[in-house]
Amino acid sequence: MYIITATFDADAAFARASELLALGDSPERLAERLGITRDLTMVKQGVQTASFRRLLTDLKHLKKFVDIQNQMEDLRGGKTMMRFFGDGFKEKQIARLEEEAKRLGSLIDAPTWFYQQPRVQLLSAIRDYALDGSQQGDAVWTEVERDKLVFPIVAMFETADRAFAQDLVAQLEKPLKDVDPRFLLEKFEGHRSITFDFDKGMAMYYTPAPAHQ
Repeated sequence: MYIITATFDADAAFARASELLALGDSPERLAERLGITRDLTMVKQGVQTASFRRLLTDLKHLKKFVDIQNQMEDLRGGKTMMRFFGDGFKEKQIARLEEEAKRLGSLIDAPTWFYQQPRVQLLSAIRDYALDGSQQGDAVWTEVERDKLVFPIVAMFETADRAFAQDLVAQLEKPLKDVDPRFLLEKFEGHRSITFDFDKGMAMYYTPAPAHQ
């Protein structure tokens, strides 16, 4: 796949992110700065503190689901001691595990709920804005392998990473002005921007930033 890469000024990114996070008491000004006045309702909701404890519960269910899937794979591949009890016993165990997995419900609801939250959408917009304003004007299309790209939150859902989720929840539940801009830039995900690489001074995008369109 092709994405856009560009060098960026880390100090400028921090400054812009911090400046916007400080506007939590002025959602109208924040929406205007971000160029999303049409989404003022989302901005007003996003600046309010809210509980994200559901994320930890969802991750607990995801972890159990992942464990069940691994157990079924081991059973089907003959990687457990149960292979000595015969195929009949193995199939019964697989059926039992399948029923356990069904009782966990539709796990697609977890990321859907998360990405629909106004605070998450607002922070994504702030992250994009910080990146747009810190580019050095050398954006180019670059071919990369999809699996080489880093999506911390997607990885959290895929691996049921509770430790990362706890850090994420801690940031999401803070007053907007207290959100760590470094965590936002490094560990969050944007609507256009993909990753910041602070060591290389390089950023990656899905689509061109407004300054380069």
